[in-house]
Amino acid sequence: MIVFWRLFVSLYLADFFLFHKMFKMQAQNRNLSTTIRTGVFLVAAFWLCRQYLMETWPFFGVINLPGWLCVLLFGAFYAWVHQRCNFEGKTRWGHLLTFVVKNTFLWLFLFLCTPFLVVYYTGNFFAQPWMIFCVGIILVTCLTQWLLSAWEQDKYGVREPSFDEQWMMMMVRLIFFLIMLLPGVRWMVLFAVWLGTCIYARKIRLMDVANTIFYASVVSATVIGLLVRLRIYWVG
Repeated sequence: MIVFWRLFVSLYLADFFLFHKMFKMQAQNRNLSTTIRTGVFLVAAFWLCRQYLMETWPFFGVINLPGWLCVLLFGAFYAWVHQRCNFEGKTRWGHLLTFVVKNTFLWLFLFLCTPFLVVYYTGNFFAQPWMIFCVGIILVTCLTQWLLSAWEQDKYGVREPSFDEQWMMMMVRLIFFLIMLLPGVRWMVLFAVWLGTCIYARKIRLMDVANTIFYASVVSATVIGLLVRLRIYWVG
């Protein structure tokens, strides 16, 4: 899974660093959005997986290919998915369906084309804590935001969330996530303080978001933080 997690992080780097711009660009110029996403993915994937690119990867379990070729093939598939998998405006839950279908296809392709080297070498599905930490950050920021925004747009027929709304909730979840990773038991006190602060901010409408979005953010960040904490402090 060393390779899988590195490719997973590469997959969402463009969304992580340029989330709001990518959100808008996808609606205004899908070709440009796809080009930027694919380019960032390829650069990041080749860099993070540079140690494994010359090894043989079991492409779909059918044929063995060099790693660099598998990355290129995945890049082409990644571009195709972003271009073709779009159900927005075509069904009641178009935004949510687009999110689910896109990511299901991408994750499945990753599972089928990357070598599970870490299982062979260490017997550990979640090797390299620093990479799992990066995966956690990706999950609590751009991926969770993308999912919640899609649900909100479909459920309430609202516009695309503003830059302020998106980044505010992403930072709220990120702080919850980072608090969960503090050593000892101090995280419990800080978690309670931060939760109380956020609830008060909602009460005075400084944080003006729907109840579902707020509590889904707290729960998702807490669960992801606990899983990463388990890996860092308890899994050898």
